[in-house]
Amino acid sequence: MALREGLPSGDHVRRRPAVHAKPMNLKQLLACSLLAFAGATSLQAASAAAASESAPSSAPAPQASSTVAIELVPGETQWEVRYDLPAPARELRFTRVDAKGNRASSWIPVDPALTIALEDGEEVVRRTDGAAFDHAAFRMAPRYAVLEKDYAPFSPFGDGGMLVYTGRFHVCPGPCSGGETFQVSLQPPAGSHAIVHGKVVESVRYQDIGDGTNLYVGRALPVTTPDVVAVIDQAFPADTRARLESLLPRLMAFYGREFGALPTRPMLYASRDENHPGGGYGYQGGTLPGQVFMHFYGRHEAFATPAFAKRVDWFFAHEAAHLYQHYPSLADTGDSWIHEGGADALAAVALQALDVIDREAVEARLQQSLDACAKGIAQHPLKQAHANGSFDAYYACGFVMQMAVDAAARRASNGACGLLCVWRDFQAEIAAGKPWSSDTFIAVAARRSDEKVARFLRTVVDDVAAQPEAVLRDGLAQAGWHLPLSATTGK
Repeated sequence: MALREGLPSGDHVRRRPAVHAKPMNLKQLLACSLLAFAGATSLQAASAAAASESAPSSAPAPQASSTVAIELVPGETQWEVRYDLPAPARELRFTRVDAKGNRASSWIPVDPALTIALEDGEEVVRRTDGAAFDHAAFRMAPRYAVLEKDYAPFSPFGDGGMLVYTGRFHVCPGPCSGGETFQVSLQPPAGSHAIVHGKVVESVRYQDIGDGTNLYVGRALPVTTPDVVAVIDQAFPADTRARLESLLPRLMAFYGREFGALPTRPMLYASRDENHPGGGYGYQGGTLPGQVFMHFYGRHEAFATPAFAKRVDWFFAHEAAHLYQHYPSLADTGDSWIHEGGADALAAVALQALDVIDREAVEARLQQSLDACAKGIAQHPLKQAHANGSFDAYYACGFVMQMAVDAAARRASNGACGLLCVWRDFQAEIAAGKPWSSDTFIAVAARRSDEKVARFLRTVVDDVAAQPEAVLRDGLAQAGWHLPLSATTGK
């Protein structure tokens, strides 16, 4: 998942609920590497396919006796969520914990006898008289909200549509166990439809599980290719839409060839809300099972620059890579460099293979990441970065480390096999029962490259170097990357 407040310093993307946010000013943004654009077949040619995949409604599923029914009711200025419980309960708790109490401060109970209170960092729904209840309803403004460690419930489209994240509405009668199911229903307004699970439907009714999903409500039709179903806001500038429509089918086809097709055709949502009423500007993006999404909010001149438009390519390539990594939610946080830095490195490999970027662009990003990594591990080893408030280091260091692996593996195989081979081997090890861990990944990387690379990876993960920049630069050089000396340190 990625969350951006202001303008971002990098494509820090996380698949799970935790999010790291970092502001960036315009000067920093424009200093980012410029990525070359290469045209390709357009999604526009496939837009007619959406109609052929339309259906009158999403397939209903039988409601289990323990399932909470969640009805979402759209409105122009307010939406409503209605809960019907399988049995009376004295409290409701949300599966997506919000320690800031955003629901408590912005949701209005339809029945004034109901309240949402923040207790020990968790929002709890109760009646003021303490009595049990089997129905609850709340109204809220359908606005984008910057949340800590979660996705926003609403992402407005500039063309009038709305992306709704259902996971924010999941509740349990009492503490949640993690295995709950939810019966979600929604009736779009007249003249609109919904898009859920890649299908255009007149009404929504389905069983929701896990982290939930994104569903679209509005008038836009998706554009569809064999590799992706995309809903791209008409409010985006024409050149931005053209870039996405050109790149995304090729990108998903590339990952599918290298790692195998996903169980279902992936969905892409890209929205832009220039009239964000909350002030500020930025963007949030991330992944859910089978989905990649990105939301721009507010106005800033940088959004219209070629530099920012080109960075969107890398962002989506990073996000899409997460869909194919199959990262387990229970993996050790200290091993986050594998999937976070790995997504950035896989994006670099994919974009180069598709002739969207060149080696110079990768070198520029490597230099930025090297500098950020050196700062992030100056006082502690990488495996402890999250405990020391340096989660950014997993992205920066992981990118440096895995680009070193890519170069070393290519050299060892005379160019026949790079990071993609390492990742396929790693996934095979995980499927065979090995843990998703630094030890497993490093062992796989060593087999495809050499022991020098393995020692470099272990040093970054486990040790505190007196001169971390020198360690990183030497590790890259041993693998075949020779970056210019730092202008600030001369090392």
